[in-house]
Amino acid sequence: MLDSPLRLHFLSVLLLCCVSPSSFVVIRNPVVDLVACRPRQIEAFTQFKNEFDTRRCNHSNTYNGVWCDNSTGVVTKLQLRACLSGILKPNSTLFRFRQLRHLDLSHNDFTSSSLPSEIGNLNKLEAFPIMSSLVVFLVRNLTKLNGLELENNHFSGTIPSSLLTLPFLAIINLRENHLTGSIEASNSSTSSWLEFLYLRNNHFEGEILEPISKFTSLKDLDLSFQNISYPIDLTLFSSLKSLLILDLSGNSILPASLNISYSAKLYQHLVCTGE
Repeated sequence: MLDSPLRLHFLSVLLLCCVSPSSFVVIRNPVVDLVACRPRQIEAFTQFKNEFDTRRCNHSNTYNGVWCDNSTGVVTKLQLRACLSGILKPNSTLFRFRQLRHLDLSHNDFTSSSLPSEIGNLNKLEAFPIMSSLVVFLVRNLTKLNGLELENNHFSGTIPSSLLTLPFLAIINLRENHLTGSIEASNSSTSSWLEFLYLRNNHFEGEILEPISKFTSLKDLDLSFQNISYPIDLTLFSSLKSLLILDLSGNSILPASLNISYSAKLYQHLVCTGE
């Protein structure tokens, strides 16, 4: 099924009691036979929004809203970035949207939230920029997931190996958090699909470097501004034959390791600026 260009603006939802449901829908690039979001889907979205403090939400943000399916009128995409503050509860209305394929709740304040097991019921998700305390065993059912974005959400803890067992996961973005420890990766659990790994500004303290060498399909790796107390040995990345971009800004590099035989293309995109 294809998503319709119909969007439900977040600001419009705030006016639920004042206008008819058809007023919520803004048609972009109109095509034949489009239908509006079902009234019950609109009501569920409103209930979900009301579970949180939305005072910092920019209601004019055109990127936030709901997209519904052409033929069924059910929500297939929900995007509320930098909008919500509170705790995501196991009985959240969010988990009623069983046909969701894209869920973006990034840059929200879900401090003290862990990811309820009910998220596993949203097994049609293909894109999942969301928040959580990284108890990623709870997303095991998301077998179609190819991108996970958890940037700038104040998460702490380690990255469990269960995250790396998702069969099609190609992108992991964990920039700007408070993560520590190492990646619990083994040869059997490492995702051969992983091509983009972004870990800028965390607190891994160097423990993450050796496990990363097992991600042999990596093309773009951002390890800038880690809390590493010793120079990084570039030979640790010599097994990453597909690597095109390596960002080590804000870290120190072991001078002797600059002699390794990286490809010219990688040298062109090796970023090692100071703090």
